[in-house]
Amino acid sequence: MIFFDGLSFPAAGVIRFGHYRANVPLYYGIQYNSAGSLRMRVNHGKEFRIAGPSCFITHPGAYFEYELKQGERHDFIYFCFIGPRVKEYLEKGLLELMNQPIPISREHKFSVTLREALRLRELGRYAETVNLLENLLLQIRNPYKNGACIYQASSLQLLTKRIRANPEQNWNFDEEAKKLNVTTSHFRRIFRKFTGDSPLHYLIQQRLARAANRLVHSDEPISAIAAGVGLENLFYFSHLFKKYYGISPKKYREEFMI
Repeated sequence: MIFFDGLSFPAAGVIRFGHYRANVPLYYGIQYNSAGSLRMRVNHGKEFRIAGPSCFITHPGAYFEYELKQGERHDFIYFCFIGPRVKEYLEKGLLELMNQPIPISREHKFSVTLREALRLRELGRYAETVNLLENLLLQIRNPYKNGACIYQASSLQLLTKRIRANPEQNWNFDEEAKKLNVTTSHFRRIFRKFTGDSPLHYLIQQRLARAANRLVHSDEPISAIAAGVGLENLFYFSHLFKKYYGISPKKYREEFMI
């Protein structure tokens, strides 16, 4: 028996630096950018400029233009798919063809899932790849379908933007809870619903992302980078970095240094 049939995955990969694309795609595609700035528009319409974790869905029948800013390091991943199963996704609402970027609040979970889908595709593990694709589509769909913490959503979106911009700061989440007029325990619950992570784990992920960018864009000592993102204990920093990125800071620098 063939499970999850009706799909193929003709293209997928990672783009780390400047890139421009303008065409009508042959396939459906998840285009995800977690670092660096991006501009995109569809059918010569409104242009969107994006900085921060977001994705958009490319699809046959629409003219897409998107560009990664030259001179920046990006974490841009594309994952293309096609087949009769897509029609079922569209009919049942799992896949929506929105001609605009979609913010990804649970970026660590999304990135890990997408990278695993790339790996399994390369290994030819078809059923598992389809399963992960459907998981990704659910993650993309949920921000528009899940009404959880609707009253605080705009405030939480602003807060996560501030954390991404200044992860090295000494964030006091008790104070952030007071600003929202909620208890600290309730703040943690709604923050997790909004981002998929606790406030502390979200902060750590942003600090590590900032560190990863500095590792490949500077020759600063690793200890200075760790301290500069708010993780002064070098051993703890290295442990966390390897946990999240799968390799040590030193190896990461050696592999991706410009």
